[in-house]
Amino acid sequence: MQKLSERFQGLFIPHVTPFDESGSLDLESLEQLASHFAAVGGVSGLVSCARIGEGPVLTVEEKRSTYRVVGKITRKAGLIHVAAICPQSTEEAIRLVRDLESLPVDAAMIFPPLLFAWGKVGGEFKFRFFEDIARQSDLPLVLFQIPVASYWYDVPTICRIAHIEKVVAYKEASFSVDLFTETMRELERQGCTMQVLTGNDRFVAQSYVLGTNGALIGIANLATEKWAAIDRSARAGNYQEAMVIQEELRELQDLVFGEPIVEAVARIKTILRYQGIIKTDVVRRPQLGVTLVEKKNLIESYCKLGLAEVPERPGLSP
Repeated sequence: MQKLSERFQGLFIPHVTPFDESGSLDLESLEQLASHFAAVGGVSGLVSCARIGEGPVLTVEEKRSTYRVVGKITRKAGLIHVAAICPQSTEEAIRLVRDLESLPVDAAMIFPPLLFAWGKVGGEFKFRFFEDIARQSDLPLVLFQIPVASYWYDVPTICRIAHIEKVVAYKEASFSVDLFTETMRELERQGCTMQVLTGNDRFVAQSYVLGTNGALIGIANLATEKWAAIDRSARAGNYQEAMVIQEELRELQDLVFGEPIVEAVARIKTILRYQGIIKTDVVRRPQLGVTLVEKKNLIESYCKLGLAEVPERPGLSP
């Protein structure tokens, strides 16, 4: 039987979390969204309640409801379901991970606690955090290098954590080519079996050249088939083909991740709503969302890219 760690290859989508007009969780849209992604060939898994999924502003019960809905769909489709958690202490992390064991979740991706960025934090501090969690739970873990330099795990610490058996995968989203390259080189040198998924949407195709096994990128909420094609080509060794497709998507990346980047979630939701995949583009405070003028420009620009057919449905105008 294939080990779970070996299945952490391919395209993983940290999906948005739909809300209704009142701001409550929209489970019907969530089910439709997850089913939409599960039907796309080349998608390996879904990640619930990450930053793109507005996990930091969801209640515990909203997260559990999201895990249940998405987990049911991923299990039926034979995909991996990862739950993102944002603990602030070791005890909270253990409690959250243990709770996930009772839900349709295959692994927990852990956002680094605030204390990891509090001054000069050594590698031992960070390693022990993961070691303690792994000792207290059987659930596989995903290490997450977020694009904030003050939180970065250094290469020796990454490799130490990689040798913890229950740490099955690593999302590398430092957006630093140098750090990414150094990390991949050292992981290979030490013979680490932890799978690496690039979160660097600015150099996805290049990440495969450097040795990554797949991608875990929020931009894949849109034009999912194209991102799956990049993954398929790159893992087959057709790097040039993958880079050509990536270049075709460059304008989409600029469109979604322009400043302020924090509103990327709102931009993604605007397009998904227009496509009829979710009912609203509501986001939670402190996000402000995009203005009506921005929505109009966003949809017009997206349609001009010709990346997907946009159905004509009543009530979906910006």
